[in-house]
Amino acid sequence: MSAKNSINRLYYYSLDMPNKRSKRKKIKKFYCPYCNLRLWRIGNSKYYKYYQNAAQIKQNTGLSAKKSAFLANQYTTYLDKNRWIEAFCCEKHGMMWLLISASEEGNCEYRIAREKDWLQTDKTPDPNNPNPSVSEFSQRMSRKPR
Repeated sequence: MSAKNSINRLYYYSLDMPNKRSKRKKIKKFYCPYCNLRLWRIGNSKYYKYYQNAAQIKQNTGLSAKKSAFLANQYTTYLDKNRWIEAFCCEKHGMMWLLISASEEGNCEYRIAREKDWLQTDKTPDPNNPNPSVSEFSQRMSRKPR
C-alpha cells in the first residue's frame, strides 16, 4: 500500500464520522432577560465570585455550616468556581453582564449581575466607569447604534 492511499483512507475515515467528539452541542446558550433574543459571549474571561467568611460561604454555596466554617478557617478567601460574572451582547440591548450559577448536574442559571455581585469579584472591569484610556469621543461612537 502506498503512502498516498493511506492518506486518502484516513481522510475518508474522518468524513465517515463527522462530529463524533464535537463539543458544540454541549455549549450552553443564553437568552436576553428583556427580549428573549440569543445572547453572544463577548470573549471576556469569567470573573469568579469569592467569599471571605463562613456565613457568606454557607449562604451562597449551600454547604453545611461545619464545612463552610472549615473552608473559612483554611483559606482567607474562598473562590467559588460555580458562580461567575461574564459579559454578553444582545442585538437590541447591547452589552450586559450576567451572573451565572452552574450546578453539579451541569445546568446553568443566570440573571443580571447586581452591585453586590460586582463587589465579590476581583479584577472585574466596572461597567459604570468606562476605561480611562479611551477618549470620550471614542466611547460615545462605540455605543452609537449602527
